[in-house]
Amino acid sequence: MPYLRQLQLGPMENFVYLVGADDSPATAVIDPAWDVDAVLEAARADGRTLTDALVSHHHYDHCNGLVPLLERVPVRVWAHARDAEHLPREVRSEVKPLSGGDAVEVGSLSIRALHTPGHTPGSTCFQLADALFAGDTLFVNACGRCDLPGGDVAQMFDSLSRLSRIGDEVRLYPGHDYGDVPVSTIGRERGQNPYFQLLGSLEEFVRQRTRPPR
Repeated sequence: MPYLRQLQLGPMENFVYLVGADDSPATAVIDPAWDVDAVLEAARADGRTLTDALVSHHHYDHCNGLVPLLERVPVRVWAHARDAEHLPREVRSEVKPLSGGDAVEVGSLSIRALHTPGHTPGSTCFQLADALFAGDTLFVNACGRCDLPGGDVAQMFDSLSRLSRIGDEVRLYPGHDYGDVPVSTIGRERGQNPYFQLLGSLEEFVRQRTRPPR
């Protein structure tokens, strides 16, 4: 596995990730939010150089660190084209739009963007080697909300269906610490995530995901 550091930051138990190749200090931060000082200090302590920021989706709790980060470090910013227009106004001109299947090269490391709409129109997971950084698309034992602006339950069903076919051994790194463990695997989720159990029926998935709260 390449270099990886997981940080839990902010009042919503966000996970922020630092990833990079072992043979280069070049490092990407995934979903920079809440505490840029902590992110920069972690990178410095590990001898890493931030070169890129990858944004899984445009919600505030996943990108509120972009502005202060760019004020301090000249990173490239990547986000899906459908969410880029909703990022903070101050950074939109810096965003390099992604489409599903695109690769971001960070040193010798290639990180592939998987377009997984449902939580937002441009929600994106990032895959490298045997790791999947899932933002708010897939959580440990859960999946992202679809009732916020731009959410779509049928798209979430399709996105989860595609993720469920990834290899069992692929490790799941979610966007929040909402589960019983901070890191899972696709195989574990296939076996116990209740939303994976509903992927045989779009109708049932929609019914369960849109049922009113008790």
